[in-house]
Amino acid sequence: MPPDYESITYWKDRFEGERHFEWLGDGKDTIIPHVRSHLLKLHKNGRRQVGQAAPSEPARLLHVGAGTSSLSERLRELYLDLYGDDVDQRAIVNADFAENLVSRKRSEEDARRATDGPCKGMRWVCADALKWPELDSILEAEGGTFNLVVDKSTSDAISCGEDICYASTDPSLHPALNEYLSANQKKSLTLSPVEVFAIHLSSLVHPGGLWIALTFSSNRFPFWSSSKESADPSIPRAAYYWALDQVITVDAPTGLEGNAHAPVVQHYVYILRRKHT
Repeated sequence: MPPDYESITYWKDRFEGERHFEWLGDGKDTIIPHVRSHLLKLHKNGRRQVGQAAPSEPARLLHVGAGTSSLSERLRELYLDLYGDDVDQRAIVNADFAENLVSRKRSEEDARRATDGPCKGMRWVCADALKWPELDSILEAEGGTFNLVVDKSTSDAISCGEDICYASTDPSLHPALNEYLSANQKKSLTLSPVEVFAIHLSSLVHPGGLWIALTFSSNRFPFWSSSKESADPSIPRAAYYWALDQVITVDAPTGLEGNAHAPVVQHYVYILRRKHT
């Protein structure tokens, strides 16, 4: 049986002993260049749109499903390179749903701030991406929406779960889901966990912001085809909130050295843009 990658129990148990592991590489050559490009573009344009950071402030980034990857450190390095001493703990927020991991990372950042200053370091928050109140609390605690969100194989893990069925309105559901259920009280609503994830993220990224996702699947986000096939246009769909800007195919790191031969494996970088809806 394959591991239960969608299970919080699996990850809590794993993180008890794991200090570092890279899913689909560390993101240095796959994710970081796109983050850099977007940050430079925001700086050039002045980030004067409603809801965005002031021109003098670093853009705000949410790293969801951060785990034990070194991507969080690569992001820190990028921000320090671009913004220098202007970077503080509000700029980068790392999120994961495993409490033991988040607690450990917070302690590490506390130690860093003791040396570098009270506002330095990154923020770590505990949140389940499929539980709307936990993501909504990030908005409240971290000061509003983000300029971009980064996801390195988190959507892959979430995709391992079963479809989610919503039978009635509930205060814990995303407003878009409650709106549909309220208007269609005799209908239930079934969505894939990745689509629920996408709908949730749409409320964390302001219009024009990016969702940069690295995944092993060439069809990780089939939102557009499913929305076109839907017989009920009122069903909340991720395609209503997100536009697919680009899909980049990259060769996966093999981990092999010397003259060893291995089949070429490819990963995919998705660049999704939050629509102005």
